[in-house]
Amino acid sequence: MEQRPSRSMVQDNSFRLAVQLVGYIRRQQKDHVNLVLTGQLLQSGTSIGTNVEEALGGHSSRDFVAKLAIAANEAWETRYWVRCIRDTQPHDQQELADLLNECDGLVKMLNSIILTTRSRLASSTGSEPKPRTQNSKLRTWRSR
Repeated sequence: MEQRPSRSMVQDNSFRLAVQLVGYIRRQQKDHVNLVLTGQLLQSGTSIGTNVEEALGGHSSRDFVAKLAIAANEAWETRYWVRCIRDTQPHDQQELADLLNECDGLVKMLNSIILTTRSRLASSTGSEPKPRTQNSKLRTWRSR
């Protein structure tokens, strides 16, 4: 299989974010609203790294890209939950800003790896990658 760009960096950053999120969540109050918000944050934030790990263990470049795309979506979702917590409850604003920066960095890194890999796939097959939109996925599914 081909060499993946930034392989260890994306693994390290996604794992570090998960550890930071777990530490943050453990220090939070246990009221109902906070439990729901931090539960969502924990689920999406730890899912980034698991999808990165699955991508690295994929059987093909297409598997690799698909799993990294899921990881990028989870990073966006994690960013949403951090913003929601920041804007609805009194918390350590600097820690939340740091978590947002980590999420932003991961989104950029994941998107860069995805675009680079897609470009390499296209050049090795001699065709341009097709743009993927939600609607095209639905049409593909319905046409079966």
